[in-house]
Amino acid sequence: MVVNGAKRKLSFKIIIAAIILLSSAPSAWAQETKQTLAAAAILPSAQAIKSCMSRQDGAECLDNLIREALKTNSTFDALQLIQRLEKEDPDIRRDCHPIVHAIGRETFRIKGNIHDSFNACDQTCHSGCYHGSVERFLRGENIYAEANKHPSTAELKQKAAIACDPKVAPRFRFQCLHGLGHALLFFSAYKLASSLEICDIMGEEWSRASCYGGVFMENVFNATPETRDLSPTDFHYPCNKLDKKYRYECYVMQTSRMTEMGLTTAQVFHECAKADEFRESCTISIGRDLSNDVRLGKTSATAEKCEIATGDSRLNCIRGVIYALIDNTWDGRYAMPFCAALSQDSDQNACYRDSASYLKSTFEKSPKEIATECAKNLSQPQRCVERSAS
Repeated sequence: MVVNGAKRKLSFKIIIAAIILLSSAPSAWAQETKQTLAAAAILPSAQAIKSCMSRQDGAECLDNLIREALKTNSTFDALQLIQRLEKEDPDIRRDCHPIVHAIGRETFRIKGNIHDSFNACDQTCHSGCYHGSVERFLRGENIYAEANKHPSTAELKQKAAIACDPKVAPRFRFQCLHGLGHALLFFSAYKLASSLEICDIMGEEWSRASCYGGVFMENVFNATPETRDLSPTDFHYPCNKLDKKYRYECYVMQTSRMTEMGLTTAQVFHECAKADEFRESCTISIGRDLSNDVRLGKTSATAEKCEIATGDSRLNCIRGVIYALIDNTWDGRYAMPFCAALSQDSDQNACYRDSASYLKSTFEKSPKEIATECAKNLSQPQRCVERSAS
């Protein structure tokens, strides 16, 4: 990730401050060190975070925890904490996205607008900080006290229309639109049709699809299962009942529901074959689901699961893995080793090519930067470097 100018200036000031402190009286340095350690101590522990995640009111508990932390720490500090904890704790690594949503919600509460909140956020844990900021934009201060009071559709349309700045880079605009979709479903009392219709006010197809994706993710992963619009028996519901314009994005999340219903990866591939013209997004969704295993160190096993399929279904699964991994970190640290784990040269070539293309188009990486990523993350980077230049 490229650090913005404000953070560069902040880092430079910290270095200068350290030099001044080291050259001043020992007592002053010791006093400052104690204050710094005291501030750091207020950052929540892994145990405190996991305790919140296990509660019925988990989101509110997390918000309160992060609110206390941000009294003496920055959003950047909180995100760095989660990055450290997810390396050490597999539970945090698995659940880090909703945790970082809470950091975004509390950041918006402090900053008061999406622009400044986004400047404070980064891509940690699938960019959850951005998504949480948009949640707070729509939900306001009384997010839990008025949980059962939902704004009208007209009010939601009015806010949604101005939520995401069309002039910002696509990777930031996507985070805003995706987070908007999450919040719209909540405020529409988990009525899918109403939420999707609000997304339809976006001017162009890419923006609408980005918003749809947030709606469908919220429907599948909502922490209150009884509010979800899902079927206990139909593996394809709600996708198969919606207007066709919504189905592609619906199937991008649907395999998570299929897996929740007890299907194996092979069985999910079989169900995706029944999705007809939406088979592509369904099999991409399989890869997205599997990507978490790569982040947990099961890279070869994940590659083998995509290799269950053949032809386009296999390639779509591979794309789903790498897109999700790159979305998580905005670089190739997980995606490139996954490509190297594939057993067939043709699959490796396609994987490196699609990774490079995604890094170029969505994250504005140059071929030189991608080649550097290849060398950094692979013991044999040549094939990856060649595909980054094409």
